[in-house]
Amino acid sequence: MIVIEKMRSDEFSVYLRKLVENYAVENVKSGRWEEKSALEKSKREVDSLLTDGLNTENHELLNLKEKDTGKKIGCVWLHIFPGMEKKGFIYDFVIDEAFRGKSYGKESLKALEEYASKLGVEDLSLHVFAHNTVAVALYRKMGYEVTSLNMAKHIGGK
Repeated sequence: MIVIEKMRSDEFSVYLRKLVENYAVENVKSGRWEEKSALEKSKREVDSLLTDGLNTENHELLNLKEKDTGKKIGCVWLHIFPGMEKKGFIYDFVIDEAFRGKSYGKESLKALEEYASKLGVEDLSLHVFAHNTVAVALYRKMGYEVTSLNMAKHIGGK
């Protein structure tokens, strides 16, 4: 069983550094960004969303932990849209490498859905890079459906 706890400020600084680095890497892998500017773009995008860091309104930065052991197995960044929309967006969902392939992803998503539901969220959405086939498979297995697709083709240029 998974428990969800709010991230502490000391944990947030470590999380933020990893988040920015990973988002840059994933955008380069996807072909969206060039490596030389990826880290700067990633930091700019994350900073534009988390304008007050850990205390940014309507953003929940959370740790995922095993209930029995208290071990941290991952983290999640959930945005809850203000007002009457009753929608949430998962900006980041990470199961630490040592815990992958052991059903923690499924259990964590279930726990997150319960958590969000208690906050009034009725619909959750997320973005996943197409090259992350393991994550795509997990989300499909958990009932998430494709609502739109971005497509690209490199055509060269002069």
